[in-house]
Amino acid sequence: MINEILMQQANLFFPGVSENPEVFTAAVDSGDLIVDPDKLINLLQSCLHDEAIIEVQFDDLTRVFFCRLLDHKPELEEIESDGVVMLVEPEYTKAEYLAKRDHLIITPVEPSIGNFLICSVGRVLLRLLGSRCAFEFGCFFEEKIRVRGMPVLKCSFPLFARQVRGARAYRAKIPKDMELTIQVERQGRRENFSTCPIDISVEGMMFVDPFGKYSDLREEEKIWMELYWPRGRSLKVNARVAHVSRLRDKTGIQYCCGIQFDLATRALARDIELMVAGVQRRRLRELSEISDQFGVDFNNW
Repeated sequence: MINEILMQQANLFFPGVSENPEVFTAAVDSGDLIVDPDKLINLLQSCLHDEAIIEVQFDDLTRVFFCRLLDHKPELEEIESDGVVMLVEPEYTKAEYLAKRDHLIITPVEPSIGNFLICSVGRVLLRLLGSRCAFEFGCFFEEKIRVRGMPVLKCSFPLFARQVRGARAYRAKIPKDMELTIQVERQGRRENFSTCPIDISVEGMMFVDPFGKYSDLREEEKIWMELYWPRGRSLKVNARVAHVSRLRDKTGIQYCCGIQFDLATRALARDIELMVAGVQRRRLRELSEISDQFGVDFNNW
């Protein structure tokens, strides 16, 4: 039997997928629309444990913002012992709050103007990019709150998610133990620098901007890069700055730069593909370790 309320809400976010009961049922049966609570919980818990970057869109606005999913730890408990009041951690398992399907906690979005816009919107679309597809969660903004003193955004728990296959080139997150560094040279400038990548795809990558808020990197700027691989390997490539952004996580603000490769030859494109494949293999091992530790399933990523 079709859940009419669920179909009405899904129609607010994905009209083409839920325009009538027959189309809605076909989308659920094919996996294009995920309504199983256990699958939704697993996807969101996986996203939290992995500290994945999430794209955010409001209502019908085309501008894309960025955030991360956060844990909602209970506040520290006051315990008195021998007249001394101590703050202790209550019993809690990481990402446990998501299993209650009550709400989501996300970081303030970047660019920061989005934190003003979100107060006047209803619908919030969260997009998680995986290796095989993208998952889009339909939520509603509820309020701004603080968790352990940190300002965060509270949204409703999604009742559904849309699976979009072949959304765009997958950017594999660089494993924490992977020794990959970048030397960047800027045309006509002296401010060359070394840094670490955040993720990589066959089309481009994102790296940490070491100059932070003092950076003068600009969109469309042409740069030259040399990527240093473990065991003495390296790869040289020209690139274009696609965006200069800030990302928040549980500890603060991370300044980063997204670039698009200029793949002038097929040989260079193959070298980039081999590099991405190597990252993905290491990445799968890292996800396997997270899965073993926290019991989440990354098979659909």
